[in-house]
Amino acid sequence: MEHKTHSCIKSDRGLPRSYMEEERLVAELELLGIRYLSRYTSDQAERIRPPDVLLADLVRQPSARVRAAVLAVLLAHPEYAEAVPTALQQLGPAERRTLRLFYTAAVLLQQEYAGRLRSFVAGQWLPDRFAVDLGLSDAASPRERLAALGRQHRQQTQVYVNWVGTYENVVRCLIRSWELEVQWNQ
Repeated sequence: MEHKTHSCIKSDRGLPRSYMEEERLVAELELLGIRYLSRYTSDQAERIRPPDVLLADLVRQPSARVRAAVLAVLLAHPEYAEAVPTALQQLGPAERRTLRLFYTAAVLLQQEYAGRLRSFVAGQWLPDRFAVDLGLSDAASPRERLAALGRQHRQQTQVYVNWVGTYENVVRCLIRSWELEVQWNQ
């Protein structure tokens, strides 16, 4: 599988193969209306891989910016939630944990940013699949649950970054890119 290819092997474009896979994923995201991620090339994707494969391949990415784009996919295309169980079957334990955490973040971000997202995304809501397993209280506000999820993410991964800021950066970049597209197209 290409996602396991050593990154120092060069592609025909002079980029390491891991970058070419990242480029293909980002190009596919553009077809889904997710255009906030920068690219190394101007290559265009012709098709999008199946939802379960796309979600799994995003989570496998070594690049944090592309890995976190799984949030954008779920926010822009809530119908992809149906593919999450199949995507989880394709992943190892650490990657499954990442997908569950990012999926839960997308659920909470969708609630937190509902007003702004509704302008761009038709009404389907992401079902809350993992919050109970993660010990998130459904009595708390989306903001409080997001903070608790960030703490869970830090504990489970032992990666000490601002996870809430990471989640929010994705939704803000996604919404801002959509707002700019509306302005440009007027």
